[in-house]
Amino acid sequence: RIQSKKNKAASVKPQPQAPAVADGGPLIRLGEGLVVDWNDEAWDKAFGGSSKTSEEQGVPTYLTLETLNDTALKIVQRRRKHRRTQGITLDECLDEFERAEVLSEQDMWYCPRCKEHRRASKKFDLWKSPDILVAHLKRFSSSGYRRDKLDVMVDFPIEGLDLTSRVIQKEDGKDEIYDLIAVDDHYGGLGGGHYTAYAKNFVDGRWYNYNG
Repeated sequence: RIQSKKNKAASVKPQPQAPAVADGGPLIRLGEGLVVDWNDEAWDKAFGGSSKTSEEQGVPTYLTLETLNDTALKIVQRRRKHRRTQGITLDECLDEFERAEVLSEQDMWYCPRCKEHRRASKKFDLWKSPDILVAHLKRFSSSGYRRDKLDVMVDFPIEGLDLTSRVIQKEDGKDEIYDLIAVDDHYGGLGGGHYTAYAKNFVDGRWYNYNG
């Protein structure tokens, strides 16, 4: 939705998604399935009927394990839940964009001087500001073979987005303040979908929805 009040703000809110589990996504989606690879002994004990004894057939073979609370994981889960219900601001997105990231052992940096892969950190900064700023919000998250559509609402100002404190190399006489003129929405999944847009008409100053 687009709001125009004393504190002007705009929001991008996607279509409702299926209920999610605690880790942020459904376990099984439409068209997906689980594959269980049994070894011969386990299959025979559970279903085969050719074992010398049938006492183990149909009997649970798992153990009830103690649940260990992970404080850091709980904090992340609460933060994700808050973002799903309350949304996130564009400033918070920019904070995450500029945050330094320590590369994992599976994604080490190759040092051209020592000719070895090493643990390193990477960081993005806004070096210069363009005349027209395009903020491309990440629409999907990936974890292994999973691809999830992000359903977090993003709030951003219609007028007065100030990047002065974020731009490193400032130009004399150039303001680092931007007003919103258009929002592009995507509906669908990773393999396809439909795009719509809201754009401001400079003639009458009104916002229009474009859905062709």
